[in-house]
Amino acid sequence: MDNTPRYNNAPYAGYPGYNPPSSYGPNYQPYTIQPGPPPPSYVITRPPSNKLPFSFFSNRSSTIFAILVIIVALIGIGLITAYKLNAFGGSSSYSQTREKCFSNKTLCNGIAECSEGSDESGCVRFRWDNSLLQVMSRNQENLWLPVCSSGVNGNFPSYVCQRYGFLESPLTESVPMNDNPSNIGLFSSGPSDTIQGGLDSGTCSSRQYLSVRCSDCGQQKKSRIIGGTQANTGDWPWQVSLQVLTKGGYEHVCGASIINNLWVVTASHCVTANVPLSSWKIVPGTVNLNQAPTMLSVTAIIRNENYNDKTDDFDVALIKLSTPLTFSATIQPVCLPMSQQSFSPGTRCWISGFGRTAADSEESSIVLMNVEVTIISTSVCNSPSVYNGAITDRMMCAGDLRGGRDSCQGDSGGPLVCYDNNRWYLAGVTSWGTGCGQLNKPGVYARTTDFLQWIYTNMEKERNR
Repeated sequence: MDNTPRYNNAPYAGYPGYNPPSSYGPNYQPYTIQPGPPPPSYVITRPPSNKLPFSFFSNRSSTIFAILVIIVALIGIGLITAYKLNAFGGSSSYSQTREKCFSNKTLCNGIAECSEGSDESGCVRFRWDNSLLQVMSRNQENLWLPVCSSGVNGNFPSYVCQRYGFLESPLTESVPMNDNPSNIGLFSSGPSDTIQGGLDSGTCSSRQYLSVRCSDCGQQKKSRIIGGTQANTGDWPWQVSLQVLTKGGYEHVCGASIINNLWVVTASHCVTANVPLSSWKIVPGTVNLNQAPTMLSVTAIIRNENYNDKTDDFDVALIKLSTPLTFSATIQPVCLPMSQQSFSPGTRCWISGFGRTAADSEESSIVLMNVEVTIISTSVCNSPSVYNGAITDRMMCAGDLRGGRDSCQGDSGGPLVCYDNNRWYLAGVTSWGTGCGQLNKPGVYARTTDFLQWIYTNMEKERNR
């Protein structure tokens, strides 16, 4: 992360065996690896034949051979289909497949109307004021109701958090809710396979509602990229290195952020290459890749099903670890933003990563770098002199329009964090940009607040498998 705002958008040399990323037009391209090469296409040249079409059926042996070929082809198609639909079972999956749902499905009504139950997952949110727990009503879609603090037993907060991969004891308290004059809240109605299925609405006479924080996130437990400085141990304890196996061993390709004991968030374009799950590793708890204390295996990679590799829209993915993390001074979760939380233009935030420290460098950084950046409004970022309309509602810009402070190749998937109410929140996921540290070309990040329900839905779905 130097101050040289020069980068000619030359392609990044990916890990051995994979092609460098293709150009994303004259203005921008992602920071790091893109899909591997497509399967080879073979052209078979045959000598000319004087036989009429289908005349091979005149020979009995040829007919038998043709039938066998057809049977083998059908079996092959069936195997491929079963693989793509994860029909062979097991806990591992590589990407998110689209579900079959009833056309008139209703979210969170306690009745599964999608093949994998996504309509009954992610029915919980945490509101920005006091981390107020809200659950979608079973009777009215998109009506979010608070939980009366005296309406559930003491195990309910742990039950909710564990469904999303949080293994710590949650932090709870009773809080008022000024914008609920009717005092309608949710009460336990008995056991259920879903959170919302075990709750009924009623009047909360105490006027106190349940606040739940599933982890003590966003804390730097230790006393503390282009244009940046080297990070100290414990500065960004949620930062991890996403590495892939190559002929020379494991190599860093992207960053990612710890959000709980079992899950990290990264960019979808980081995991588009057709690489087996066994070839991926997560390296947490270090600011020097030559001194990595541990490497963790991966049991599932879930890419956003709407990811567009032409525009990098919906550029977010989840990775599930095979074993839970043990939190320490150097390994901590960052806070996911809460519902209705915003990061307004002008907010000063931080990025970190093991990516290139100079645009013309051929190597990623061995040490973790960090730099302060400023949130830039979408209207400014979409102006003709900046990105000319390429920024969607799922994206946000951060950096310095004067150049010099930016993320670069190898930083993709890593965190953009903002400090708010004494905690660090994952405001964005490093996605793409034109060059590194160029004038009027700030970094572009997936806006985490737009993916909260997707994140919670898929963590719960994976837990229920």
